[in-house]
Amino acid sequence: MEQVHGRGRGSYIWGQSVHNIRIERLWVDFVEGVASKWVDFFYELELYYGLQPDNAAHIWLLHYLFLAALNADTQEWAEAWNSHKVTLPGQRRSPRDMFTFGLLEQGPRGLDSVVYQQEEAAFAHIEEFGVDWAAQSNPALLQHLADNNADSTSAGNPFSPFSIPETMNEVVVEPPVGPLTAEQITLLDTTLAARVDLSSREMGVHKLVWQEALSICTTFFEN
Repeated sequence: MEQVHGRGRGSYIWGQSVHNIRIERLWVDFVEGVASKWVDFFYELELYYGLQPDNAAHIWLLHYLFLAALNADTQEWAEAWNSHKVTLPGQRRSPRDMFTFGLLEQGPRGLDSVVYQQEEAAFAHIEEFGVDWAAQSNPALLQHLADNNADSTSAGNPFSPFSIPETMNEVVVEPPVGPLTAEQITLLDTTLAARVDLSSREMGVHKLVWQEALSICTTFFEN
């Protein structure tokens, strides 16, 4: 944003994560609604069903077996979230409604359709920007914030001075390389389909899928 539109126009706000408490709230809901069951599932595979998280072949097999199901759960949660009612002053509307009616009332918005103008007045107290004061009294949200931001030097003071970080966070994810040939993948698919219900979304059935798939793949490399 700054490379395209220049500095000093609010394209990016640096600060402590207390200013991101709204997205922290959404993350809590997402973990409770979707992520926690998959985290527990992967831990259980590692503890009891032979998953080796440092083995690239095992990670590839996890992706091959469960990535579509995980994405489906995530999309389903997103659809439900976008349709749930949000209480606003004098009205209750869903995020999807607010987005749609916002387009009708304000017109399309985005980098290709908006002419940016200098704000007439800067924030009186930029350190307060983005702070959700109501959430500051929610112990569950504050505990989640503290647990996931252990490196914050001033977690108890949302107004402590901060500076632009030297580097931004970056997560590099290299996709695992599949160890099976096309013929082996076809055999894996047909054998699994004959042994377990691949259409089931039950986590118990997913465990059976993993066990059977791991057993089948092991036989491919036995002498």
